[in-house]
Amino acid sequence: MSERPMVLITGAANGIGRATALELARRGASLGLVDVDAAGLEAVSAELKELGTPAASRAADVTDRDALRTAIAEIEAEVAPVDVLVACAGFGTLTLVPELQIETLKRTFEVNLFGVAESIEAVLPGMLSRGRGHLVGIASLAGYRGFPWMISYSSSKAALIAYLEALRPGLAKRGVSVTTVCPGFVRTAMCTSVPYKHKIKMIEPEEAAKHVARAVLRRPRNCVFPFSMRVGLAFLRIMPDRIFDWMMRRAGPRALHVEF
Repeated sequence: MSERPMVLITGAANGIGRATALELARRGASLGLVDVDAAGLEAVSAELKELGTPAASRAADVTDRDALRTAIAEIEAEVAPVDVLVACAGFGTLTLVPELQIETLKRTFEVNLFGVAESIEAVLPGMLSRGRGHLVGIASLAGYRGFPWMISYSSSKAALIAYLEALRPGLAKRGVSVTTVCPGFVRTAMCTSVPYKHKIKMIEPEEAAKHVARAVLRRPRNCVFPFSMRVGLAFLRIMPDRIFDWMMRRAGPRALHVEF
């Protein structure tokens, strides 16, 4: 990096968020970190301090508007105005028919969609006033189709993909770019908690972080990885609905130790 951008990462204490913070620090960014996990934030902050990275962190829930905005304002005052937002805070758990778990659905949307929207709204006025900025939303390849064992998660990520796509044209002409990041299976607590019958190939958070860091630098419209899943799920996306339904009815039960 020729200049030191200020990157704000939500969900920065664990998983992809934590790995992305460390990767961007090595690439010369200043960092602001937000997460509900105060102890995890403290650990990441200690690592960043060892790297000599200008950084500040605050514990806050992205679904709590007042707490989130206060946290971001304090971070900006301590480090610098936000140039790039990486909205990485996420929530996901197994949801299956017939127990639809509406409260889980609500919580998933609160974090995965409205939490991203709250984060964007908190940093966007400053970006617009400066005429530049970059919003990076961490969605998922699970948002491409509705997977029957990830009912709440798939639907929330599909909504996020559409939300970011809808924001893009209006913000582009105001100097703010939008990148949608769709990882496949990453070895995080959410992925490893799914009771798959067979071993699922997953990439490590550190590998995912390299993709996200490149997206921060290059500002592509979309960042989809790994390549193998990008091809496979892109095929699922264009697959005729009847064939997809047939596959899920037959392949789905063979994939998991639970029924749906």
